[in-house]
Order: sequence, then C-alpha cells, then structure tokens
Amino acid sequence: MSRLATLIDQAADGSRSLSDVIRQVKILAARIGDDTLARWATNELNGYGQDQDLPEYRARRHLPARGTWSGPGGLSVPGQVSPAGIAEDFLTIFSTEFREPVAELERLSTGDRDPMIKWDPYQVNEYDRRTRNGEGGARIELLVLSEAWLVVPRTMLAGILDKIRTRVLDLALALEDVAPDAGEPGGPTVADHQLGSVVQTFNITVNGDGANIATGEGARQRSTVKKGDLADLVRAARELGLSAEHATEFGAAVQADGGVVGARTRTFVERVRVGAIALAGDVAANVAASGLLELVAGFSG
Repeated sequence: MSRLATLIDQAADGSRSLSDVIRQVKILAARIGDDTLARWATNELNGYGQDQDLPEYRARRHLPARGTWSGPGGLSVPGQVSPAGIAEDFLTIFSTEFREPVAELERLSTGDRDPMIKWDPYQVNEYDRRTRNGEGGARIELLVLSEAWLVVPRTMLAGILDKIRTRVLDLALALEDVAPDAGEPGGPTVADHQLGSVVQTFNITVNGDGANIATGEGARQRSTVKKGDLADLVRAARELGLSAEHATEFGAAVQADGGVVGARTRTFVERVRVGAIALAGDVAANVAASGLLELVAGFSG
C-alpha cells in the first residue's frame, strides 16, 4: 500500500489515533521536501509554544465559567460566573487558546467529564472586586467568590480534532489526485508544480501566511493584483473563474479579515476547492483555490 493510501485510510478512520495520522504527515513532508508542512506536523505532535501563531482551529475561544461563592459558617454556593458587563481588558479570563499536543487534546476529549481550567487567585479576587464595585459580572450578596474555573466542552475539543483529521484527509486525497506516488522514497517533491500547489494551499489554509503559490498546470493565466486595491482583487478573482457575485463575496471576505487569509477567506476558498462554488471556463477547483490565496498575498503585499 502506498504512503498516501495509508494516510487516507488512517485519516478516514475515526478510531485511529490522530497522533499516528500526523506522524504519517511528517514522513510525507520529509519525502516531498516541504519544511512548512513538516513544521505544522511537529507543532501538532509537540504542541505550540507561547510565541507561535496558532491555526484558526486552535485560536482563542470564549468558554463558560463556573465558580464557588463562600460565606459565614462555611457556606458554599456553586454557580455560573457571568462575563456580562465585564470590561474588555479583563474578558480574556473567560477564554483560552489550545496549544496542547493532539495526543493531550484526544485524551481530554474522551474523558469522563469536561476538562476544567482553574483561574489563578488574582483573577478570582479581581473578578470579585469588580462585581462588588458594580463593574459587571454577577455576585451573590454577602458572599465572596473563592474559586472559579473555565469549562472546556469535550464536544469542542472533538471538533478541533475532527478539523485537523479532515484537513489531513483532504490534503492526502488532493495529492493522490495529482501525484499518487507522493511520499514514496524517490518520489515527486514540491518542485513539481501541481504537487507544490496542493501543499501550499494546505499550508496557507492552515497557517494563514502569505507564501507565494504556483497555480499549477491547467490555469488559464497567472492573475496578479495591486496591493490594497479591492476592485483589482475582485477583477482578478473573476479571471480565475468566479462569477461577479462570488468575486464580490470573495473581496468582502478578504476585506472583513483585514486583507489577509483569515477565517472568512479560508471558508470561501474551501467552498471553491470542494466545488461548492461553480467556476467558469476550464479552471480546476484546486487551481482556482490556490490562485485565490495567491491573490490575497498580493493584495496584502
């Protein structure tokens, strides 16, 4: 069985450890000579450092919080800790990023109950102080907040892991379509235009960087766009096969993301890549998706 066939089978098997799947990606990355893909696989296996940018599926999310209020005579009252009205500068205590290795996320997602992240004493005391001063939140009269924690829904963790698994599966299927022997010893590398286009699309979709992309064979032309020119971006998107309506939608997504490959742009490009958005002419969906990401790189400069 080929390396790609093995990767496809493992990624499609929900009972298979995601760590095993990503180790296969690491081997694939080494053999096709793509350092960015290898670095992504390493980060997923080892976890992301505090100074590293996170893929959008691991980005900061707001979570429900629970706490315990204490009072005279050992009174203890559990309840929900509300973020309502709390100033923006302190709202981060109700959120977290997900920097853990996939193996740890897998373990947490299959536990007997939802994992918890305890607030440190300063956060507990500061929240209690703000509620007593009428600065938002919720308090219980005559009681003080003695401890609090974020609750991480296991379904959320499962969703993060499923996104990773699906993206690996999509990558392997796309590679199998253009280079079935990718990942074999002595096989093709990212120097091959079609293979390189597929991998760079994956890298940009995951990392949101502005790396240049070769659109691959089958593209009618290599579209370019003037930096910061939204009308030119929409024009170039139409040259890649989008209708006027979809090109305008693409421009709006890029603009909403601040001119870079953000969540809305990724979602739009993914719709193009899977064929949910029809294209004019003979441009292949994966080629158009790569081209759109390249346009964003030019738009952002």
